Amino acid sequence: MLLNTKFIPLAKPYNHKIKNIIFVVSSFGNKNISVCAEDMLFDMLQHKVSNKNQ
Repeated sequence: MLLNTKFIPLAKPYNHKIKNIIFVVSSFGNKNISVCAEDMLFDMLQHKVSNKNQ
């Protein structure tokens, strides 16, 4: 099922170089999302810690 989402640019993309690797950093907002970025990062951290303790 495809959702009709509209991505809104929050900042102009820019290049960030670390040694020989160039990253393109950008940010986009999606009004239809149910989980914010902070919640996703927290869930990833919890998952990583729980796997490390096993």
